[in-house]
Amino acid sequence: MTAIAARVRSDQTAVLAEIAAGAADRERTGTDPHEQIRLLAESGFTAFPLEDDASVVEIFEFLIALARADPIVAHILRAHFWFVEQVRRLRDGPDRDRWATEIRSGKIFGNATSERTGSAGARQFQTALSPAAGGWQLTGAKFYSTGTAFSDLVAVTATVQGGDHDGHIAKIVLPVDRPGVTIVDDWDGIGQHRTGTGSTTFTDVSVTDVDIVELLDPAADRPVANDAAFLQLYLQALITGILFSVGDDVAALLRSRTRTFDHAQHAEPRHDAVLLQTVGEIDAAAHVSRAAVLSAAADVEKAFATARAGQIDTELFATASLAAARVKVHVDQVGLRAATALFDAGGASSASRAKNLDRHWRNIRTVTLHNPTSYKAVAVGDHLVNGAPLPRNGYF
Repeated sequence: MTAIAARVRSDQTAVLAEIAAGAADRERTGTDPHEQIRLLAESGFTAFPLEDDASVVEIFEFLIALARADPIVAHILRAHFWFVEQVRRLRDGPDRDRWATEIRSGKIFGNATSERTGSAGARQFQTALSPAAGGWQLTGAKFYSTGTAFSDLVAVTATVQGGDHDGHIAKIVLPVDRPGVTIVDDWDGIGQHRTGTGSTTFTDVSVTDVDIVELLDPAADRPVANDAAFLQLYLQALITGILFSVGDDVAALLRSRTRTFDHAQHAEPRHDAVLLQTVGEIDAAAHVSRAAVLSAAADVEKAFATARAGQIDTELFATASLAAARVKVHVDQVGLRAATALFDAGGASSASRAKNLDRHWRNIRTVTLHNPTSYKAVAVGDHLVNGAPLPRNGYF
């Protein structure tokens, strides 16, 4: 284990306990976890992958533990940890030093990629970056900007319109307080609803060359690192963390029960074999899901390691995508079953709104919808049966 990873593990018990303490109440009352995000940043947790070159497996081990404490806080940082990984790939020089300094200072990075128009995952954007006097001008609207309402800077994707790079895809990183940037937390989902997800609009925002991180020619025939495996597996890490929280809650719930049915197998619920089986199955689902996520994370690490070394091995990235897809198909299903089974062990009182146990199912269901499981399973099946290549977009 690396030094920073060891420190994170030694410190994380206290930090995560503090985050977990009010998670259920924050979710029930719709309270934004700004303090919890700042706690992670000030404790160095948002910078640890960069500081000690932690592997993707180590990152995901931490993310599962964080999601167990509060899956909303963990979800907020999805774009941030992705950006940290991209910075790790930059060659030594001014650009890497600049972004590394921002990360080490505790800055949080959000995202503004998806749009309401067009096909999800396609690299076609209505948001436009156009040449302007002394630089560039950015105009457009994004949605599903998870984490951006908690961020200091936001990564934006746009299509270049005009100039020498007409038609290219630009990745731009801007401070969220740049004039013309408007962030509205208008996501009204049944779960994960305080993740800072919603609309980010850009109205004639001034952009300099320094703000432009990358310009890609979509027509160029060259190997490109597809980070979708990392981003998709991140969601299964969230579900896995929630599953452990379900296990915590169902065990505590069963220990607290005193009433049962006349025809129950045991007078004390905590010794009823039917209820104990439910707890055991939920526990198994959490641990097997964790093993699956970390196994796929090892495949992602192999691909990312080549990218950090300046090489893009498309076969390794395809293997990582396939591994992440398999995990999604499995974890989505067992996660939803486990979050429902919790109520079988808890009885009618477990449906109390004050207990807020339905948050687990709502959060898992919302996360699974990010990319329909059926499409993943079809793509995997088509690949295995017909040799069809996996889709190459932001969702695979």
